[in-house]
Amino acid sequence: MGNFFKELKSGNVVGAVVGLVVHLVLMALFVLLLGLTAPLLAVAMPFVAYSLSSESIGLFTFFYFFFGAFASAMFTNIVYCRLTRKERRARGETFGQHCRAVAGWPTLSIICSWAADFVFFLMFRDLVWSDSNVAHFIFFALAPVAVFSPTWIYLIRRRRQRMAMEELHKKFEARSRLRDAEFLRSQGIVG
Repeated sequence: MGNFFKELKSGNVVGAVVGLVVHLVLMALFVLLLGLTAPLLAVAMPFVAYSLSSESIGLFTFFYFFFGAFASAMFTNIVYCRLTRKERRARGETFGQHCRAVAGWPTLSIICSWAADFVFFLMFRDLVWSDSNVAHFIFFALAPVAVFSPTWIYLIRRRRQRMAMEELHKKFEARSRLRDAEFLRSQGIVG
């Protein structure tokens, strides 16, 4: 951003805008890469933790949980947008309206992921501070459950909502058929 303002002050508006656009595109690619590679990193991290020494595992754990929350936020947002696209189209919602509506999902996902990470760390801290590389491997093999807990919670919640809606739909269909049968009987069409 410093180059943007420097170019703008020097009078090079086109260079400033091009530099800003390039900067924003690179940031978007980084965020997309982080969100798409999150599941792959969740699989690879136990092997990285296995190879680390006991002195550096604490710092690795901090960075894993800190940046894992951002990957979880990206992944949760991708899942949310993918699952709700038909509903948004049915409502006639524009992309701008959608962006304003989902702005809280990544923030909530980060906070919830950090909270789940904290609880997970408290529960299994003996594995982290152990001198055993196998214990480190086990800890980081289970860690994605906590890191990606907002995604799991959203998917479970979404599934329960869908099941409840299907149940309501069945009840309304049965009620509708019953009303239709009563109407036909009252009209003397069906005996």
